[in-house]
Amino acid sequence: MSPRKTAAARLKETLGAAVLAAWVAACATTPPQDIAAARQDLNAYRAQCTARSGYDPDATSSLGPNVLGAGEREWRECVYQGVEKYLIPNTQTPEAYRKAIAEDREMTASIAGGKITRAQRRARVQELLEELDRIEAANMAKTVQEKKAVDRVMREEMQRQLDITRRGMIQPLAR
Repeated sequence: MSPRKTAAARLKETLGAAVLAAWVAACATTPPQDIAAARQDLNAYRAQCTARSGYDPDATSSLGPNVLGAGEREWRECVYQGVEKYLIPNTQTPEAYRKAIAEDREMTASIAGGKITRAQRRARVQELLEELDRIEAANMAKTVQEKKAVDRVMREEMQRQLDITRRGMIQPLAR
């Protein structure tokens, strides 16, 4: 085999390995599913929870401020399961969702115990959702920065390997 062919084969192997490494690195920093898509899945699941429990969270105006609706606890537990199934596997910060679930459970128990009102829980849930939106936006920004860093490192490594291979191809010709 000629030195030129050997160098060309090395170049092909090196570039192949670099491309494979870049692909593996990109996959490692990419969540399994976009959080927006996971939220859409959760909304569909939430509708199933409504059908199963018979509780509609949008039709609670007839309930007193410290009264839980028929099937409400079942509905909420179903939604929590949906959060565990769809959102938590697709976020970089699962603890934020688990904390929100725990707080919602406590508030629901507090409504039943007459300690807080439905309106107070609704306001706090809205705050929690806004906080989760901020966390996910920060996660997305972090992921974008990590991908840019991986891309930069991979380009640098590919260039380094290409330079080594080129030097290897040129040296036999100079002899």
